[in-house]
Amino acid sequence: MFSFRIIPALFLALLPIPPSKAQAPLRAKVAPYQGRPTIFINDQPHSPQIYALTHAFGGRWSWEEKPARNLRNFCEVGIRLFQVDLYLEDIWPKNAEHLDLEKALRQVRGVLNACPDAAVFVRLHTNAPYWWNEQHREECTGYADGPVDSQTYGPPRNLEDGDPDRPLRASLASLRWRQEAGDKVREFCTRMAETPEGRRIAGIHVAGGVYGEWHYWGFIEHDPDTGPAMTRYFRDWLRKKYGSDAALQQAWQNVQFALDNATVPDTAERNRCLDGIFRDPAKERRVIDYFTAQQEVVAEDIEYFCRIVKQAWPRPLIVGVFYGYFHMTFCRQAAGGHIFIERIMNCPDVDYLSGPQTYWEITRKAGGSGNSRGIVESALLHGKLWLDEIDNGYLQTWRDMDFVHSRPFDDSVYASVLSRSVAMPLLRGAGFWYYDFGRHLNSGWWDSPLYLDRIRYLKTFFDRQLHRTHRPVADVLYVYDQENFYYLKNQRQPLCEDVPDLMVEEALRSGTAGDHVYLFDLPKVDLDRYKAVVFVNAYKMSVADRQFIREKVARNGRTLIWNYLPGYTDGRENNLGFVEELTGMQLQKTDSPGRPQVRMLNPGTNWTFESGVQPLAAIADANATPLGILDSAGQVVIARKQFPTHTSVLAALPLHGSDAWREVLAAAGCHVYNRQNDFTYANGDFVLLHTASGGTRALRLRNGKTVQLDLPGAVTWIVDAETGGVMVRM
Repeated sequence: MFSFRIIPALFLALLPIPPSKAQAPLRAKVAPYQGRPTIFINDQPHSPQIYALTHAFGGRWSWEEKPARNLRNFCEVGIRLFQVDLYLEDIWPKNAEHLDLEKALRQVRGVLNACPDAAVFVRLHTNAPYWWNEQHREECTGYADGPVDSQTYGPPRNLEDGDPDRPLRASLASLRWRQEAGDKVREFCTRMAETPEGRRIAGIHVAGGVYGEWHYWGFIEHDPDTGPAMTRYFRDWLRKKYGSDAALQQAWQNVQFALDNATVPDTAERNRCLDGIFRDPAKERRVIDYFTAQQEVVAEDIEYFCRIVKQAWPRPLIVGVFYGYFHMTFCRQAAGGHIFIERIMNCPDVDYLSGPQTYWEITRKAGGSGNSRGIVESALLHGKLWLDEIDNGYLQTWRDMDFVHSRPFDDSVYASVLSRSVAMPLLRGAGFWYYDFGRHLNSGWWDSPLYLDRIRYLKTFFDRQLHRTHRPVADVLYVYDQENFYYLKNQRQPLCEDVPDLMVEEALRSGTAGDHVYLFDLPKVDLDRYKAVVFVNAYKMSVADRQFIREKVARNGRTLIWNYLPGYTDGRENNLGFVEELTGMQLQKTDSPGRPQVRMLNPGTNWTFESGVQPLAAIADANATPLGILDSAGQVVIARKQFPTHTSVLAALPLHGSDAWREVLAAAGCHVYNRQNDFTYANGDFVLLHTASGGTRALRLRNGKTVQLDLPGAVTWIVDAETGGVMVRM
């Protein structure tokens, strides 16, 4: 006889939702709470800790056995916010007048069967179905470096396979795709919202482009978009900017092109830079214009789809996107990065921004910072929640992805990495979701009593902290810029990973605590808290930027740390005089060695760059104190100079080494919690310490108290910021 006490997961997913659940429509929003943007479900604040199924075959459907097991696992440890993937490809049949919502309903229903009081976020991919691309090839992406792949990606491969190749994909500049996909998104929202399953949806994550992350198709290795749709868009964009053939030809210094025949630059033109790693804005405006247009059309797509969702859903719900990546963007930011970040941060229809924690290897593994790929504190300044995607389960012993890192981690080491990955965003006032690629690329990375117990403990701990006021105390401010990528080489060059990835990670292990903002947000920042302001990559500055820094930032004895060539371009010309004006130091252009080596005088450390750095300037200022020299020539490339209002530190070649960063920041008056090269972070309540090596640590608190800690190995500990008592040992 069949027993109803053992019901297969597939059969459960086909059962209707219990009426009690069907009658509880959710209203969701992101709103300020205790000093941070917070998820509210039916007016109740929730700690932003989410579990997400993968997009990959074998793990993406909530009603199947393995995903259902992992949904139940996370429900049992206290998670109540869940995310699932859904593609227009899944619900938009060929030649059908309306969507077929069966899979959408089952996807949400499977979550609710595993966790009946769940709130569900749907990652809705707006990419056109494959049949649509084949029917409308004239609306698809073209590539400057080769033909569209002959293979149409899709089943039996994952729906995202091929995204970074040269796939047949609707151009992100196609107005036909935007209109027709937008109509289907609107239909999805209006119909789904009225179903029992739809009433449990709290948010829609609007996805598109490579891996749903709003990168342009093929961007990592290839050069989009030369297709007809982008060419039309580019010409319209140029008409709006220039208005006449004469103005265009003057800007481009080329009479060959007019508004009606302007074309997208080819690969050779994109790869050419006339001033070392910089473009000459007077002579290379055509490429700068194209990349700006390509970036703007992606921002328009995001605004368009997010607005549709907000307007079509009959109740308040949360809408978010992948956008705002800065770290680890493969030296190809102009071709596929997120340069229109200020516009998206100001979009009223976007409630959260998100991205994976950086893939820079030393950052991800034990001892690393686990840094977000986005600039988190800027998002918070705009009232946007930032959500990290934690997808680092491949660091475990049972490695099941075919592309990853060197040595496997044992369970205890990975458990410390997991704890750091969870604690860091929450202590910053942000949040995260666990993204479960799992064993064999589907699900189950955290299907272990050790990991699930840790997840349960961290969920409980941070649920309590949600109701405490978020109190930032960082006294180092890191300042970033996206717009400069229009003016930099859009391919590998010696600083493209060195600065945003390696250098920043080393600074984050200096034992100090830092906040991170964009240059355009400096006027929003309470500068009084910061002893040092580090201009990480502010190579492009306007007159207004320089004036604000001179009048507001370079004050109150603050130390300004300038990296490489701050303000070298204003978007019209490149000029070393701009750098001299900002830094207050006299400079002299010099030739770069093939592999420049810098020697820091105190501490005595050396580092070498992978290839020559051009343009390169030496510091030729008798009133500046040398801190580092170009080892081959003895020229000063790092120096400090005192002014009545502030101190200026210029690293004309980027500063490296956690020890060197610690000395420079300590000299600026920044608080050093830990003099070992561990990752340390602090807010007003807690100090986070993450280490790969263990041993004795002397943790110095802001109140002057020093706490001796004996760390048993690779651990993540959270210490009370006032007493030094250990609150979390993991």
